[in-house]
Amino acid sequence: MRTNKGDQSTVRRLNRRLILNHIRQAGQTSRASLAQITGLSPAAVTGVTAELISDQFLLERTLGESSGGRPPILLDIDYTAHYAIGMKLMETRLEAVLTDLSTKVLEHLSLPLESHSPLGVADLIAKASQQLLVLAGVSKERLIGLGLGLAGVVDASSGICHSSAYLGWQEVPIADLIRQRLGVAVWVDNDVNAFAAAERLFGHGKSAQNFLVVTLGRGIGAGLVLGGELYRGRDGGAGELGHTLSELNGRGCECGNFGCLEAYASEPALVMRYNEQCPDAPLADIAAFLACQDELATELLLDAAKRVGRALAQLVNILNPEMIMIGGEGVRLGEVFFDQMKTTLLEHSFNGLAKNLPIQIDAWGDDAWARGAASLALQRAFDFASMKDSYV
Repeated sequence: MRTNKGDQSTVRRLNRRLILNHIRQAGQTSRASLAQITGLSPAAVTGVTAELISDQFLLERTLGESSGGRPPILLDIDYTAHYAIGMKLMETRLEAVLTDLSTKVLEHLSLPLESHSPLGVADLIAKASQQLLVLAGVSKERLIGLGLGLAGVVDASSGICHSSAYLGWQEVPIADLIRQRLGVAVWVDNDVNAFAAAERLFGHGKSAQNFLVVTLGRGIGAGLVLGGELYRGRDGGAGELGHTLSELNGRGCECGNFGCLEAYASEPALVMRYNEQCPDAPLADIAAFLACQDELATELLLDAAKRVGRALAQLVNILNPEMIMIGGEGVRLGEVFFDQMKTTLLEHSFNGLAKNLPIQIDAWGDDAWARGAASLALQRAFDFASMKDSYV
C-alpha cells in the first residue's frame, strides 16, 4: 500500500521527535546506537539526522570509542544555534529572559508593570523582547519563539487567557496581541505549567513520565505531567491546587470561595492570619513573618505545612507520581515548614505510596519563572518537526 505525503510527513515528524528527545535525555549518541535504541533503520536514522543537522538542531561531536572498526561520530544537540524568550507576567512586574536551547539564561530583564491593560502588557512584552535581543546580540531569525507564563486559566492551544484574578483579565487573546507586535511564534500557558515544562525538558523530570510540580508563594499551584505530557484539563484549569478545599466553610479566598488552601497557606495568607491575631504589631510582609519566629508565627507556619501536606497526599493517592518537585518563592519558608509538610504527606498517603517518593525542593531565583516560560517555546523544538511548524 502506498503512503501518501501527509503520512510521510507525520512519520518524519515523529522520527525527528524520537531522535531529538533521546539525545536530549541521554546525551551524545552515535547513529548506530540511535538505530538500535529507537528501532529505526540505519537509513532512516541517517536521513533524519542529516535533516536535523541541516536545520541546526544537531551537530557532530568528537569521535566515540571504537568497537573494532572506524570510531563512530557522536551526535549532540546544538544548544547554541537557536534561542527562546521566556517571560513571567506578575502583578507588578515582568520578568524576562533570553535562553539557549538548554534553557541556559543569557540575558535577564525585570521591568515594572504599570498597567494590567492587555494592550499595554503586549507593548511592554514587545519592548522587553527587543531589548533582550539587542543585549544578547541575537537576531530575531534565530528565535524559536516566545513563551509567556501567567497565573490564571489559560487555553494553551489558542493562547487565550480565560481568566486571571491577579490581572483582572477575562477572555484576553494575549498570544495574538504579542504576535502582532513581534512577528514571532508565541505560546502562553499557566505559569506553573511553564515551570513543569522546564522540569520535563531539562530538570529533574526529564527521565520521568509521571510527576508533579508544585509552586508555593503568592499562590499555590500544581503542574501535572502524565504519560510524559503536560496535563492541562479541558479549559486549561488543571492544577489549581491552591483552590482545593482545606477547611469547610473556612476563610474567604480571593477566588470568591471559602476554605481554599491558598487562603491558609500562601505567603499573603500567612501574613494576614498573623496580623489578624496581632493587630497591634502587624507584620509588613512574608520576610518579616519569617524573621519573627515567635510562637504564633511558628504555629501558623506548621498549620500551613500540614495543610499543604494533606493536599499533596490527595494528589499522591490519585495520581501515584514518580516524584514531586517544589519551587516558587515559597521555598524560603524553610526547613521547619517542609519537614512538617513531608511528615503530613506520609501520614495521609494511602498504603505507603509516599514512603519512597522523591521530593525535590529547589532554590529559587528571580529568573526561574521566566526560564520556565522559555520552555513553552523550547519544547516545540523537541515536540514538533521544525521551526516552520510553529504557531505564527
